[in-house]
Amino acid sequence: MINPRELARQFALMDVSTRAAQLQKQQNKLDTQSNALDKLDGALTDFQTAMDALNSDTSGPIVNTVSTSDDSATITADSTAQAGTYTFFVQQLAAAQQSTFSIADGDIPSSGTFTITMGSGDDQSEMDIDLSTVDSDKDGSVSVAELADAINDSDENPGVTATIVNTNGATTLMLTSDDTGAASSFSVSTDATGSAFAADLDNQKDLSTSQDAVIYLGSSPDDGIEITNSSNTFDDLIPGVSLTFTEVSTDKPLTFTVKNDQSATEDQVQTFVDAYNSLVDTLDSLTSSGGENSTAGPFAGDAGISSLERQIQSITHADYNGVSILDYGISLDKDGHLQIDTDEFNDAMAKNPDGLTDIFVGPDSMTAQLDDVMDTYLNDNDGIITQRQANIQDQEDQITTEADQLKETYNNNYDRYLSEYTATLVEISDMQTSMAAFA
Repeated sequence: MINPRELARQFALMDVSTRAAQLQKQQNKLDTQSNALDKLDGALTDFQTAMDALNSDTSGPIVNTVSTSDDSATITADSTAQAGTYTFFVQQLAAAQQSTFSIADGDIPSSGTFTITMGSGDDQSEMDIDLSTVDSDKDGSVSVAELADAINDSDENPGVTATIVNTNGATTLMLTSDDTGAASSFSVSTDATGSAFAADLDNQKDLSTSQDAVIYLGSSPDDGIEITNSSNTFDDLIPGVSLTFTEVSTDKPLTFTVKNDQSATEDQVQTFVDAYNSLVDTLDSLTSSGGENSTAGPFAGDAGISSLERQIQSITHADYNGVSILDYGISLDKDGHLQIDTDEFNDAMAKNPDGLTDIFVGPDSMTAQLDDVMDTYLNDNDGIITQRQANIQDQEDQITTEADQLKETYNNNYDRYLSEYTATLVEISDMQTSMAAFA
């Protein structure tokens, strides 16, 4: 028996099937392009990250190491440090003042002022504490703990940290300068003259005094150049080198040597080479024209992506301040991948290490120019990938709209066919009934 619903479905599908197949084909193509753009975005982002890591004044491609005559200092050298040997005699380390005050219970009054003064002259600063505001429990006296809290919490604190230590039935207030150096020396006073508290402050004991570091460039104070610093860390003494002295010199001065670590430097450059090769592989897969045993890439014949490849190759092999990656043994193999010839790299580094910095570091460097090219694709606002994804989304929206319209057409046609076939079956049934009456 004929099923009118099945007939209506088949004929309604026939009406829309061709266009539905076309829309699905278009959607599949857009999905492929969108996924390819995501893959391109990831590859360009990884490449840009690797480049940006090398385009740094302090952590660029050159890796310097430091060897020392002893362990009396911690020394690091960034990529800008010049190779050389240096000798220093450390006469005195910088220190922070640390003073203690033994204060008995009830000695601190609940009125008057406690003052800490740091520095002198134009650099002098003071912190005044109103003792009446420190007596939080209103028992008529200020505890040492209350005073320590007031010192640490004061907005006027000039750079002193207060702690308390309980010793032999008394409480010791310990004040420590936050910074080392002679300028961080401090004194304490109170206007409660003649009080037990004033006497406690007069009995100050200095565990250490504020002083600057005193070192000499050279092997001894007699023939060296004196250098002072409020800290034991010297960051600007030698460009690119940070020194932190931990011990004074006794019999011998400290000698250290800064030199380029060519192996580690090559490893740094290798990170760029690996990122470049990975990007090339991704671009090749996306733009492949295909063959007998392979399908074409989603961007095969895409003029924009081909232009991107040419830009990258041109910038990578250009000269920068008279040198290029070719001068450092970095060249293309038959597959379009970069490779480093270690012997040529080491020879070039021995002759001209600064040239490698010119290639990788600075606003006019290779990495900076490549970074600009990456931005034309990766910018979230108006980058090429963002624009292309937006265009794909527009086309997908159009497909969705047409698919909705096609679905409505199907439903309307289905209802019409079902109505027509049902009416036809009713007529046939009526005719069969009428004919049966004459049989």
